[in-house]
Amino acid sequence: MTSTRAGLSKAVISAAATALLALPAVSPAATKVPPSRARVSTGPATHILGTSVLLTAIVRPNGTETSYYFVYGPTTAYGSQTPTVSAGHGETKVPVGQPVTGLQPGVTYHFRVLGVTNPPASTPLAIKALEGRDHIFTTKGVGLAFTVPKTSQDVFGTPFILSGVLTGLASANHRIALQASPYPFLEAFTNIGVPGVTNGSGRFSFRVANLSSATQLRLVTLDPLPVYSPVMTVNVQVHVVLHVRSSGQPGLVRLYGTVAPAIKGAKVYFQVQKAVRPGRSEVSIRYVTQFSTVARKGPGNTSRFSTVATIKRGGRYRAYVIMPKGPLASGPSQTSYVLHASPNAGKHK
Repeated sequence: MTSTRAGLSKAVISAAATALLALPAVSPAATKVPPSRARVSTGPATHILGTSVLLTAIVRPNGTETSYYFVYGPTTAYGSQTPTVSAGHGETKVPVGQPVTGLQPGVTYHFRVLGVTNPPASTPLAIKALEGRDHIFTTKGVGLAFTVPKTSQDVFGTPFILSGVLTGLASANHRIALQASPYPFLEAFTNIGVPGVTNGSGRFSFRVANLSSATQLRLVTLDPLPVYSPVMTVNVQVHVVLHVRSSGQPGLVRLYGTVAPAIKGAKVYFQVQKAVRPGRSEVSIRYVTQFSTVARKGPGNTSRFSTVATIKRGGRYRAYVIMPKGPLASGPSQTSYVLHASPNAGKHK
């Protein structure tokens, strides 16, 4: 019994050995480990000028076909990118770089390198995106900036000129636009009129017309990376026209006129100019109300007013319309008149 079991064991071992010898030899290529993951690393920005720069990086394909490109912009949202370029499929580090032009002087930019691997179909690796770290650089020169005189008042229906200067590198012959947001300033800024171009000194002018309510204005350069001016709020006064007609009696006159746009029920005050004693303030004159009336519906988009009054105090008179808080501001008449007091003014019966 024992001899029979020993014979069977020898037979099994002999068969296993024969089977192993019959297996094909394993070549070194069949045991090669798939290529390791490629890597990219953001390098420094070099050759920095006012409007151009050279972005650099290190790409290590590690045996896998690898391409790269740069993204850049004023924030980490970037917004712009360079063309995609192949770095090959070598095993060593590859220094790479791409020039970027059309930048704004004096501006800080973010950038990073991105890579894409595209291994052969025979390898188990899939297409993989690679990312380098974010770096920054600042272009040389003084950045563009707007200098605009304060503009706080306009009159309804009256055009005005908004002028100023664009300073900084490349400010000459620069395309700019004027933008507006009407009262109550909830709408997005939109371009008004035709875009303009600065002159050789960076100066510009825009003719602003037809403002019908208080409006916020700003200027913007027409660049991929726009530069904005500070926001300017222009209050639009009602347009008041005053006329005076004599009655033929000294001191008795009729004062009448129009208010635009039409504001039915607006209060119209007639005021006389009075000098202010020097030294109390920087204001040299003030106006004192003498009498008033109410505006009524007039022709078209106007209201009209009229009153007959005895002038008890001689001097220069104007009409002044008071407006509640809203899209239009209170304002005086565009003209004023010197009126003489009645001979009976100040006499008591």
